Amino acid sequence: MKSFQSFTLFLPVLRLWLLLQVTTGMYAQQVGNPYRLNWQLDVPLSVGGAGGIVAGEWLNRTKRTLSPDDIALLQVQDIKPRFDRFVTRLWQPRAQKASDVVLYGTAALPLILLADANMRRHTPKLALIGLETYLVNAAFTALTKELVQRRRPFVYNPAAPMHKKTAPDATSSFFSGHTSATAAASFMTAKMYADYYPKSRFKPYVWAGAALLPAATAYLRVRGGKHYITDVVTGYLVGAAVGILVPQLHK
Repeated sequence: MKSFQSFTLFLPVLRLWLLLQVTTGMYAQQVGNPYRLNWQLDVPLSVGGAGGIVAGEWLNRTKRTLSPDDIALLQVQDIKPRFDRFVTRLWQPRAQKASDVVLYGTAALPLILLADANMRRHTPKLALIGLETYLVNAAFTALTKELVQRRRPFVYNPAAPMHKKTAPDATSSFFSGHTSATAAASFMTAKMYADYYPKSRFKPYVWAGAALLPAATAYLRVRGGKHYITDVVTGYLVGAAVGILVPQLHK
């Protein structure tokens, strides 16, 4: 049953791969490269993204963690907005692990683009744009988490182990990094495909597959008790925006 669930999570990836195989045959002629690199753009994106990640990691390691006494004083009624409060009753480690599977699988999603011969000719350029997308999204995520320091839902849940509640990560709830990273990778992949093949009739299916993966991640993060609804919605929007805008800036 568990292996079947993992397989169903990767069905959108499989569909995207099959679509690219089909369209490679349909569009066998050479197509132009829609992207160009510019050091005035690429250096700030790369250096700024890497710097943001380092700063976020430093903030995470140096911040004050919750103590058992702090946790004992917390009240669910203080959580806003109100509709986020139900997540404090959820704790499902299997859902957390499943979200990790989707995250790691989606990280390799852009490699599917190499199934297309035209895009494969521009691998170094696409790889740099992909790296910048990852860095920018990760920087936004890390810095926001450590500047906001929102307590995760499981901190309020008696079922969650205390060592989890007192770890630095326990106050890094907003926004969901799993969801933003998955959205950035999947939307970037769909964006690149759409830019190479703007007239492809398969574009709606590619975009639909890209939208489904971060939605599945968001559900699993909430179901596992790791994030509130507002965490995953924000992560989805930020990741999707970065995944679309970074390639767009290179057009």
